[in-house]
Amino acid sequence: GARAPRTGGCAMIRGRGREIVRFALIVAVVVAGLAGAWRFLAPGYAAVVGSLASPAFRLVEAANDTTVDVRGDEIWILFSEDGRAPAPFTWFDRYAFFAVVPLVALFAATPGLRWRSRLARAGIGLAGLLAVHIVYLVASVELAYAAIGLRSIGDSAARMLGVGQTSVRILWEAAPIAIWAALTAGAWRRTLAGGQTSAGAGRDEHCGLTQRGRFARADGVLRYLIYEKEVTP
Repeated sequence: GARAPRTGGCAMIRGRGREIVRFALIVAVVVAGLAGAWRFLAPGYAAVVGSLASPAFRLVEAANDTTVDVRGDEIWILFSEDGRAPAPFTWFDRYAFFAVVPLVALFAATPGLRWRSRLARAGIGLAGLLAVHIVYLVASVELAYAAIGLRSIGDSAARMLGVGQTSVRILWEAAPIAIWAALTAGAWRRTLAGGQTSAGAGRDEHCGLTQRGRFARADGVLRYLIYEKEVTP
């Protein structure tokens, strides 16, 4: 006999499409807003990075010949050679740490998260990104020292300098996406599997279906069975 039309798959695909479009729009809006504010936020972030990078340099250097100087939204690296006064070696402008902006936007747009969980994950993500930025700053400077002969390294290490510099660059560029993906993979799995993304829409992130969701599912099954009974000889 005839069967009920299968519309669930199409509805699920449309639902996923709406979530992805909504996600992209929120990311675009938040990035645009924070990009304009970054010039005011960057000096504070640079101060935090600089204050933590200074002891990191002391940990990896025997001669302690690097000075970190935060100048507004820029971090300047000063090098002291053979006991001379520290002189500028390189600098990092505010866009070296701009990845904070898209990372916040990604957490803000991720579906299926309560605000408390969203804020907690964003905080963990930002702490992880801060650690990556400190590692990037210290490692890239030390590798640059080695590349131009300010650090004595063996032949094997010298041959790996290019690989090291490329790896540090990849870490710096990929970190925000990797951190966000690791912290929101569960929420995306639920969303793309067809789960509801809001706390009151039939599914709770921690407790499964809500009472409203159970009634909706039971009602849908009942209506399908009645339809099948009516149209089947």
